[in-house]
Amino acid sequence: MIRINIASKRFGDRILFKNYTLSICENDFVVLTGPSGVGKSSLLNIIGLLDNDYSGYYQIFNNEVEFKSYKSTVLIRRKYFGYIFQDSLINERQSIIRNLLCSVDYPQLSEARKHITHILKLVGLPNSNCLASLLSGGEKQRLALARALIKHPRILLADEPTASLDAENKIKVMNILKDFHKNGGTVIMITHDVGLITPDMKVINIA
Repeated sequence: MIRINIASKRFGDRILFKNYTLSICENDFVVLTGPSGVGKSSLLNIIGLLDNDYSGYYQIFNNEVEFKSYKSTVLIRRKYFGYIFQDSLINERQSIIRNLLCSVDYPQLSEARKHITHILKLVGLPNSNCLASLLSGGEKQRLALARALIKHPRILLADEPTASLDAENKIKVMNILKDFHKNGGTVIMITHDVGLITPDMKVINIA
């Protein structure tokens, strides 16, 4: 599904990756682990086509991505990927629903609105116009999950999705990710919490 070769990737004066190859199959649940600062988030951004500042190549579903074509790259991101960032990036001045729909392109808005109740129920949140500022930290992270899922992505990228959550919310978030995977989706997740890793997951340790 995804094949990447990073001939060289720098961060400032440091070389994060050199002659690094990565293959991800459809319906994999991939976990990226390793010490802080080794480049896990950088690699996740490369996988999600958010970072093309490296030498190498990138293939998705046997098609090579042409980084010089910004429009083409954006279309691929929209078509395949859902993103859950380490900071949930929830706009507290907006309602739950406005936050949920902010990642949806205008032509898909009417279709996305039909799924609001289902998606929010899936992540255990009310179908509400209340402000996101009233949500707890765990609820905001689940809203970020819902925001990624409402686009019906084939690939879900999650950067420390359970960081700073209590045990109950960790379980809720992981159950949502596992259900997405069980239903045919591909998950690529960064975590430092080895307790979340199960035998069916593909672990890639970045040293």
